[in-house]
Amino acid sequence: MSSVEAEWPWRKGPDEVGCNLALGHLLENLPRRLTVNGRIHAETYISAVGAIAGYAAQKTLFAESPPVMGVNINRVGVASGEQYWFGDTLNFMLVPKTDADANRCVWSLAAGGAVSAGMQGQQMPGLDAMFKHVASTIGGTSEGKSSVVVQHQAHLPARELLKAVWPLALTCFSGKFPGAGREYPAAPVTWWSAIAAYASNRPIRDVKDVLPPDIALTLLMETAIYCSKLDQSKVEGASAS
Repeated sequence: MSSVEAEWPWRKGPDEVGCNLALGHLLENLPRRLTVNGRIHAETYISAVGAIAGYAAQKTLFAESPPVMGVNINRVGVASGEQYWFGDTLNFMLVPKTDADANRCVWSLAAGGAVSAGMQGQQMPGLDAMFKHVASTIGGTSEGKSSVVVQHQAHLPARELLKAVWPLALTCFSGKFPGAGREYPAAPVTWWSAIAAYASNRPIRDVKDVLPPDIALTLLMETAIYCSKLDQSKVEGASAS
């Protein structure tokens, strides 16, 4: 058993099978979903991983602690009339508040993947700068785009990318895999955030030969931060709960 597997927070729990299957299928099928003519665009792949991780963090948070405006979450509106979620409770789903939370948060696991891919300590992107970038671009022409240079942007803005890959994530979480001939145990919503966080570790290593790990980490994390703030009706439609 690898050290990563030993740290899975769902290990030896009642949801272990469903969570393991969800993670495995997400890691296997997301690259396939994004492959075009036998090739995959590394930046789009990494951004898709971040989009799923960020939005899954919101879904898990709201499943565990329904949003109460001004108490555990805030809404911020822009000129277009759209509303976005902000608050420390949401941020701590992405960045660990304590060391004990590190095996559940995308920042810890994605950064670990970047270090394994060769990123040096001085190349570590600053969290404050990434959060500020996302907040400052909401409502503007650069909304949903990372702070990385133009040649390393994903092929789609983060929201459109999330819409394209979230149905696949739901399939993986549900255990209802097409062509499987049977249904497998579902992963409860309370584990979606941790599963998606673990799914952020390997992709950065997978693309290290074509995408520097510090750039990959910035892309992944800024996309996660942005997608965690999106209103569910803008991702899943008006019927989203």
